[in-house]
Amino acid sequence: MFSITYFNYLVKSNFKFLVAFTLILCAFLTVICNVFTPETISGISNTTQGTIASNILTGNGTLVGFMSNSFYALMAIVFPMVYSILVANRMIAQKVDTGSMASFLSTPMSRYKLAITSAAYLILSLVVMWAVASIVGIVAANTFQPDALDIDTFLMLNLGVFLYHFAISSISFCASCIFNTSKNSLIIGGGLPLMFFVISLLMKIDDSLEFLEYFTLNTLFDPANIVNNSGYSQEFMIMALMGIILYIIGILVFQRKDLPL
Repeated sequence: MFSITYFNYLVKSNFKFLVAFTLILCAFLTVICNVFTPETISGISNTTQGTIASNILTGNGTLVGFMSNSFYALMAIVFPMVYSILVANRMIAQKVDTGSMASFLSTPMSRYKLAITSAAYLILSLVVMWAVASIVGIVAANTFQPDALDIDTFLMLNLGVFLYHFAISSISFCASCIFNTSKNSLIIGGGLPLMFFVISLLMKIDDSLEFLEYFTLNTLFDPANIVNNSGYSQEFMIMALMGIILYIIGILVFQRKDLPL
């Protein structure tokens, strides 16, 4: 059901991707913790008043509020999304497309075991990414802004954004399992998440576009609701359930479909 040998291979072959994207998140968190002061927030609000950025960078005056409207609205969405899209495609579709899948399946490892191991790596790599980011964020906040960070809310934001990327990665992984070419895998597995992000960005820019909330997965991850503790458990459960279902569908499709080997 699970191949430790193949998992170790995936760790080694994707290690640079994981380190690079994790470092990017940690760097942004560190910078945000370093520059945050009430005066900084006031200056940003005054500078961006009446502009598009005012709907994105304004906060409630706290460090975690500033993070929710800057880091968790942009960087925490875009960079892990790109990671999930690229790595999910590398897990299955790229191997089929290049013909290297045949060599892996020529071993005693079954398709089912290969798909399960690939899914496990992608999910666990996201767990590692956000676990490291959480630790770095707390350390950076305590270093630059002692006692300014609401750690419980910060961790809940990271849980929420992890579940969001769990759902996003499931879309990319399912597409990678369904299609035999990287082109088609990326069109669906990358196109849908990017479309969701663009729609959510348009909603932030123009309030009249709120009806688009039904066409984007990003609606399920609302940092403001988490910061205000105004109810988000249902959204968390939907993202978790969606991720589980799509990962299972992808694994089952790959197990049964015809491969051009």
